[in-house]
Order: sequence, then structure tokens, then C-alpha cells
Amino acid sequence: MADPTAEARIRDLERRLDLDGGSRLFVSLAEEYRKVGRVRDALSALQKGLLFHPGYIAAQVALGRVYLEANQATDAIATFTKVLVADPANLVAAKSLAEIHLSRRDNLEALKKYKLYRAISGDRKVDEVIAELEPLVAPKPPTPPRVPPPAEPLPPPPRFQETDKGRRRTGPKMPEAGPPLPLADAFEMTSLSFEIGEDSGKAKMDDPFPFMPTRDVPISPVAREAAVPAAPPVPEAEPVRPTGRALADLYYAQGHYAEALQIYDDLVMRHPFDDDLKRMRRDAEARLLPASTAPSAAAPDVGLERRLARIRALKQWLSLVQAG
Repeated sequence: MADPTAEARIRDLERRLDLDGGSRLFVSLAEEYRKVGRVRDALSALQKGLLFHPGYIAAQVALGRVYLEANQATDAIATFTKVLVADPANLVAAKSLAEIHLSRRDNLEALKKYKLYRAISGDRKVDEVIAELEPLVAPKPPTPPRVPPPAEPLPPPPRFQETDKGRRRTGPKMPEAGPPLPLADAFEMTSLSFEIGEDSGKAKMDDPFPFMPTRDVPISPVAREAAVPAAPPVPEAEPVRPTGRALADLYYAQGHYAEALQIYDDLVMRHPFDDDLKRMRRDAEARLLPASTAPSAAAPDVGLERRLARIRALKQWLSLVQAG
């Protein structure tokens, strides 16, 4: 049931504002509207009055309160913030903003406004709220930097010993990876000679290769007679030159780490996800650090020369067989 007294005050204020539109009584009229629940009328009265008195702080504070009752929190924040800009010591605006931010879980802004309100008013009742908010907005401790694990120690450099078949490696084994070594390391033969049999009519091979059985290759009598006086000179074939990973591994095994490192760099660029290539490249690079212990790049490799000579002899034998 409407209060007759309140209705009478509202009619009186409305009549007086009609007579004087520039009067500040619009704030009192808006407050009477708010008390009886006429929030829309209160908003309308304040907005119209502020058009005539835009710097009236009391009217702006009343407008902020009406916005809160109308559940327009964003408009209320904007209005109370405008009040604090014009009047930094306004207690109502500071506390109202603190409560709005707290209800919206904006803890940092709520803490700022509660501290402002306490500094202006000296009210220690808000100390408990401030104590609850401070741990929530405290900066988190910085995350300690990640310490990388210690690097694995490099394996000791390979050691070699001279034998009748060249240099033989001792010590730690090389990691097994990549394609097999070229033909220069696949053959182990000591001598190769040929002769033409007089009675059997077949070409025989002395000292056969260890990887293939002894066998006779039949030839025709005409070819045998042509071959008896003198075999035609066979041009020396170019030695087989390994390339790519096999050549890098061969240089590494021979101690030519600079040449091996150059090839490993090119291979790592073409195969960036090959961990074995990266490991071999690091190992070759590490071998170059103590320059006094690295073998000279100009020193001859007796084992390599022997293997290349065997390859040339093998090519000569293959040429004779194909010619027969």
C-alpha cells in the first residue's frame, strides 16, 4: 500500500520543479522516487537535472546509487569513477566502488578502493576485508630457470695399430650407423695374378678372393691362342671414391677430422633430424680442439693406398674376364 505522506511529498516536489526547471530539487525528488520503488522515475529525474547541473556531485552520487538498484553495475562504476575524478575524497564513491568490484571478484581494484576508503575515512572496519584480499593479488614468485642436464662426456679418441694389412683400430668401437663402408674396406686380398692354362683350355685364377670360391672360366681356343703371346694393356681404372656419409666416416676413422667435419656439416643440413649424424659431427669437432694430438692431414695413409691398389687389380681382372 502506498504511503500517502510520501505521495504528497512527491506531488509537491513535482509541482515546484514544474515552476522552476533549473532547481536542484530534482535530487530530492529522485530520492523520494527511489524510496517508493519507482527506480525508472528516479533515473529520469536525475538524468534531466544533470543536464542543467552537470557538476553537481551529490546528484552524481545519487545517480550511481540508483544505477546499483537498477542492476546496472557498469553504469554505476562509470558514474562513481567520475565522482572520484572530480572529488578524490568522496567516501561514498570510494566505498561503493570497492563493494562493486568485490562483488564482481575484481580483487585488485577492490583492494585499491578499500585502501583509498580507509585512508580517507580512517575506518578500521575494512581491515579484515583488506587482509583477505592482499594474498589473492600478491605476485607469484618467479619460476626458477630450468637447469639443463650435464652433457655426456665425449668418448676417447680411437686408437690404431699398424699391421701387415694396414691400420687396425683398437679401443672403443665406432657407433654403428649409416650405409656400409665402400668397396675399399670390403676387400682384403694380398695378391692377384693370372695365367692361361695350356692343357685345360681354361683361364685360372691364383690366390682367389676370400669372399668368392675358386672357379674356372671357360674360353675358346681362338681366344686362348690370341691371349698366349701377350695380353693387351688394360687402362688403369679410376679408383672408387666413396661419397657422402661413407666418406665422412672413412675420413674420421683415418684421423682427418677437418675433412670429416666439413662433410658432416653438409649432411646435418640435409638431414637435420638424424641424431647419429649430429653425434658424429660433434665428435669430429671435438677431435679438432687439441690440435697437437690430431694427425696431420698431409700424412700418407698406407692402408688406404693398399686398398686402392687392390681395387685397381680387381678391375683389371674383371676386364680380362669380360674380354674373354
